[in-house]
Amino acid sequence: MIIEYSDRLYPEKLRQINKPPSRLYVLGNIEILNNNGIAVVGSRTNTQYGEKMCKTFTKNLVEYDFTIISGLAVGIDSIAHKTCLKNSGKTIAVLPCGFNHIYPEVNIPLAQEILKNGGTLISEYDENTKPDSDKFRERNRIVAGLGIGTLIIEAGNRSGTSITARHTTEQGKPVFAIPSSLDNKKGKVTNELIRNGAYLVRNVEDIINVYDIKLTKRKSKKKDIYLDISEELIDVYKVIDDIPKNVNQIAIELGLNVSDVNYKTMLLVMENKIMELPGQRFIRNDEDYE
Repeated sequence: MIIEYSDRLYPEKLRQINKPPSRLYVLGNIEILNNNGIAVVGSRTNTQYGEKMCKTFTKNLVEYDFTIISGLAVGIDSIAHKTCLKNSGKTIAVLPCGFNHIYPEVNIPLAQEILKNGGTLISEYDENTKPDSDKFRERNRIVAGLGIGTLIIEAGNRSGTSITARHTTEQGKPVFAIPSSLDNKKGKVTNELIRNGAYLVRNVEDIINVYDIKLTKRKSKKKDIYLDISEELIDVYKVIDDIPKNVNQIAIELGLNVSDVNYKTMLLVMENKIMELPGQRFIRNDEDYE
């Protein structure tokens, strides 16, 4: 479908941005273009921590019925789209090309899954347009424009993610950033964004509370995540959550020897219950939150 700027179906949020597209090429569900959506973007070469945070926040945003908007790139974009679909949410992929040249090619199956599950592919370029560096930059204003805010997971310097954050600010919308450790190169930009006024977010409620809209979280059945944890390991497992902790912090919190904590975290990692990050820090494996 082609939607001209003058059409009533043209998304109202895009009319408000600088240099709105004169026309849009759309595949899939056009109704969600006007939903409350959050852009979730980040590095193409994300860390394990970035993947974990993207899955956690995207899942929780979907539980509040936010539409997830991203750019179909590898890395954080793909994780956001896939996590949204896995949790029965709706997602919009903004392309830097025409529909006959979906980029990257490795994500063509993901694009098909988005359409199959009530999502949308959108581009300002006709179906035969190939991607190039200018088009990657240009599409970021649309990613920001379709949402009511942008969540930055991880980013590199002078990256497309940084451009999306800038567009979001210029459009008068909030930028949300997940803080990261100082030794995470991919977290440098998010920490800088926070220092310059972006919202520091620790959980999805930090995003929800910014808006004057009434949202109700979906009710979901939660499994007892402690059932298959051995009694020997349960104490360490319970103090590890979404915030990375090192062995010394865990040992102090539990009053254990560091050697005991090292042993127990090793077993929990082997059982895929927790994930080890650089610096011998640990977080819960997101599979336990499904």
